[in-house]
Amino acid sequence: MKHRTFQATLLIALLNTATTAAFAIHRPTHHTPLEPHRTTMNSHTSDPDAMPDDDKYLFDLNGYILLKNVLTPEEVLAANRAIDTRTDQFHERTNPTLRNASGGIGSPMYGTGPGRKDLAGVFDWGSVDSRVYKSLLAHPRLVPYFHELLGKGYRMDHLPFVIAQDKGGDGFSLHGGTIDCQSGVYNHVLAYTYAHGTMRNQLLGCSLILSDHKEGDGGFCV
Repeated sequence: MKHRTFQATLLIALLNTATTAAFAIHRPTHHTPLEPHRTTMNSHTSDPDAMPDDDKYLFDLNGYILLKNVLTPEEVLAANRAIDTRTDQFHERTNPTLRNASGGIGSPMYGTGPGRKDLAGVFDWGSVDSRVYKSLLAHPRLVPYFHELLGKGYRMDHLPFVIAQDKGGDGFSLHGGTIDCQSGVYNHVLAYTYAHGTMRNQLLGCSLILSDHKEGDGGFCV
């Protein structure tokens, strides 16, 4: 299986490369970006532990941030080793109706290969195999981002899991957001807001890339 990502969701709204893990944060879709004068493209802030101003701008503009070098090569190796001992526990989505791609059969993101494979129970693998994954919930590099985007007192909402995909696997439809994609109705439960200098997400998706993803490979894209 070429592509692996660790998926977790935090409530009240990061990425990693295979060699020095990268972390990604993404908010719900359907949002009007900040006006340019409200933020600055300055990578420095007065507080060294705060989320940089340029990252705030890019998150608000694009809806996601890509953070590199969150984990060490040793931590990435340990995270992958924990998965390697459990490859027989992956559940493949063999039912065509479960393929995560809008448009159904024939759509570009439907794929022509095996279905997506999911592996759950990440936090129940014991103190050694679960250590790297649990560390992400309060990682020193990530906490400033969580505090800025979610507020202090954030919590995990969905149980995390591992996604593995082979070549030709199905894509993934972005979902959620301030406006419901199906009805067009305002969805306050998942809304992203910016007011008086404060960014708040009701839900924040976080993905840790555990294998190399080169441009054009697919497997992980935003």
